[in-house]
Formats: sequence, structure tokens, C-alpha cells
Amino acid sequence: MKEKLYRFFAGRYGNDSLNQFLFFLEIVLVVLSLFIRHFAFTILFFMVFFLYFYRTMSKNIYARQAENAKFIALRSKGTHTLKAMQKNMQDKSYKHFVCPKCSQIIRVPKGRGNIEITCPNCRTRFSKKS
Repeated sequence: MKEKLYRFFAGRYGNDSLNQFLFFLEIVLVVLSLFIRHFAFTILFFMVFFLYFYRTMSKNIYARQAENAKFIALRSKGTHTLKAMQKNMQDKSYKHFVCPKCSQIIRVPKGRGNIEITCPNCRTRFSKKS
């Protein structure tokens, strides 16, 4: 019986960052459905559950890796934006920006007006007001 389970799960995608986020979202939806009795939370829960299960059991590993890479890029953009906002509140002599292409945080001096910033990582140029 144990060998049959091993053979069944061989080649399956399993768990990644996007699946961990979906699992956390399922927990939030369950808690919300306990406190707020609305049918929409139940439908959302089952949709997220089936997406989680589908991604975990999928044998199309390359497609799941591409989805996960897009999720990680989106998540890193959001976390870097929040970190830049936090640094802008703490640091009074510099302003922090996030590169639109690679999401690296770039520090520039304040009070220089409209400046063109070149990302040291990917060499993307963009204009912002310092």
C-alpha cells in the first residue's frame, strides 16, 4: 500500500510559495465564513481549495513553476514597495524608490527636484521627483 502511494505521488508538483499563500487564504476564508455567514465566502473557499489541490497534484511541473515565478515577482514588488515606504518614513535625508523592472530599492538624495534615476542592477532609467 505504501509503495502504491509513492508511485501515485511520484512526478506530482507538490507545494511552493503560491500554494502556501493559497493555503493561508483558505484559513482566512474559513475564519471569515465562521464570523460572517455569507455564501460567497464558502464559494470562494471551495474555489481556492480546488485550485490548491489542482496545483499540488499537477504533473505539469513547468507550468506550475511559471505560475509560482510570476507570484514571487508580484510579491517581491509589493514587499519592496512597502519596505521603500518604511525607509522613506525613517530616513529624512534620502528618498527610496523601487525599480519598475527588477524591484530593487534605490536610494537618492532628497530635494533635487525631478531627476532621472538609473537602476544599478538592471540599468533601467526612470524619472521621479526627489
